[in-house]
Amino acid sequence: MPNWKRVTLVVFVLIGGTMAFGYWSQYQFNGALSNLETTITANTLLVSSSPEKDAKLASTSLEISKALASSSEETIPVVALTTTTATTTPATATSTNLELSFNFPKKGDEVYIGCTYPISWQSPTTINSLGTVLIDAGARESADPIASGLAKETTIEKDLQKLKWKVGVVWPGKYYIKVLKINGADVEIRSKVFTINNMPKGINTDEREKICKKSGGLF
Repeated sequence: MPNWKRVTLVVFVLIGGTMAFGYWSQYQFNGALSNLETTITANTLLVSSSPEKDAKLASTSLEISKALASSSEETIPVVALTTTTATTTPATATSTNLELSFNFPKKGDEVYIGCTYPISWQSPTTINSLGTVLIDAGARESADPIASGLAKETTIEKDLQKLKWKVGVVWPGKYYIKVLKINGADVEIRSKVFTINNMPKGINTDEREKICKKSGGLF
């Protein structure tokens, strides 16, 4: 056999052996890799489905559920529904709406002891009772109610809305009337200052009557 034929044959044999060895090696490698992947997958499934892990997961889920339930009970407020009933309270008179303006004296600013004078007023409220006192304008002291003739508490007739005052025996001088109560409520209202004079001595009844009438009163 010629040499070149031998060389060619050896080359083909070497090439064929190399290729056969390559295919066999790749097959073995693929098989080993496949077995390794199968083993890893099986171990992973085994670990993930282990009883201990399942128990831990179940326990953890139960604890989370309890915590959520407890949190819900604590954070949800209990709202008490109440029913309110509207009530109407009748309006009552107070010292803020009990106003009074005196119309006294009606003639001038002088009155006389022994004369009777009508004391009237203007007020938005019907006056049922009036608490008054006579005050010395200089000394700022109250006169005795019996001596002055001005009662501390006087019942007022609804239709008349005035009172009559017979000037008692007091020291002549300047005075004013102070209102302390209106319909039982405490107030503080005063009249204008006026002068109380003695009746002139040595005059008869007719002359006394004229003096009282001239000053707006009656004898």
